[in-house]
Amino acid sequence: MGDCIEEESLTMQDAKKILKEKVSVCIPVYNGADTILETINSILNQTFADFELLIVDNFSTDDTVSKVKTIKDDRIKIIVNEKNVGCGGNLNVCKQYAIGEIIYFISADDIADINALKRMYDAFKQSANIGIVTRSYYWFVESVSKAVRVKKQFESDIIVSINNAFEDVRDVIALSDQISGIAFRKKFMQDFSFLNQAFVEMASMVVQVLKISDAVILSDNTVAVRIDRNGSMNPAIYIKSPMMVWYDLIVKSFNEEKFIPLRKYLIANFIANNYIGLVQIRSFGGIRYALREIYYLVKLKWSNLFNLGFWFFSLGVIIVPSGLLQKIVAYYKNRVNIKFLQNIKVNLGA
Repeated sequence: MGDCIEEESLTMQDAKKILKEKVSVCIPVYNGADTILETINSILNQTFADFELLIVDNFSTDDTVSKVKTIKDDRIKIIVNEKNVGCGGNLNVCKQYAIGEIIYFISADDIADINALKRMYDAFKQSANIGIVTRSYYWFVESVSKAVRVKKQFESDIIVSINNAFEDVRDVIALSDQISGIAFRKKFMQDFSFLNQAFVEMASMVVQVLKISDAVILSDNTVAVRIDRNGSMNPAIYIKSPMMVWYDLIVKSFNEEKFIPLRKYLIANFIANNYIGLVQIRSFGGIRYALREIYYLVKLKWSNLFNLGFWFFSLGVIIVPSGLLQKIVAYYKNRVNIKFLQNIKVNLGA
């Protein structure tokens, strides 16, 4: 972890004020100048207002920090890393400097519902044993009010322990594929660190905390996730198989004998059935990495050979060139999906 510079020193009066606050909202950011002000405003406009806003800049090369400084709010605190420590490393810096009993994370290009913090805080108040509050969410491209794809939806809030039905545990882990909108009770995080591994940075903390505390899945889509400029479009992140990254995390995190049934369930019903992920890998990582993922889909779950969905996506990514595939996906999201998801949107207030 790199050394950090605290950009704004606090007076003793300010420090005492912040120490009374129970929530730290953390925005880890790298080169987020184009979007971070929109993210910050969605936090400052929350109906729940008793928080510190900790912005941790991961040695950006753009004017992220100078843009953040244009916002004058006593709740904002800026930390600047003296070198880039990676995404997981930056999450650990957030954890280190956050002073709240509860730490809420949101990426610097995503948008929070106006009631996101209140819903999260109220969920934690249900029990001292709740260590995680997570949520469903949707993806958007240009307009935050137009969902182009949505995560699994829930009819009501659910409290999940590691001893719950395997499907519930899977849902908590599956929702940790994005940073934004996930919060932890800090005391349960003390013995763990975020991994510096693409795809599972947030999940690496969630699986550990879930083993020693309960989680709440909120039924609301409390965050909207921007996908037109995220890291999944960088071919370099596919050098290591995304599927095997998740596999390694699950196997190592649930290596105890009592978790063998859960581990097998997660491999078969979460890791080795993400056929849609082949489209993203083929589009931005290339045919070689797509073929590798197809191989792992069969290796980890040979019964995929009898699944029509497996064949549809596997043959599709093999036959269709990446450029055309990207156009097809964009058309489907922006012309088809968007019509069915018109009621899915975050509330930004007045």
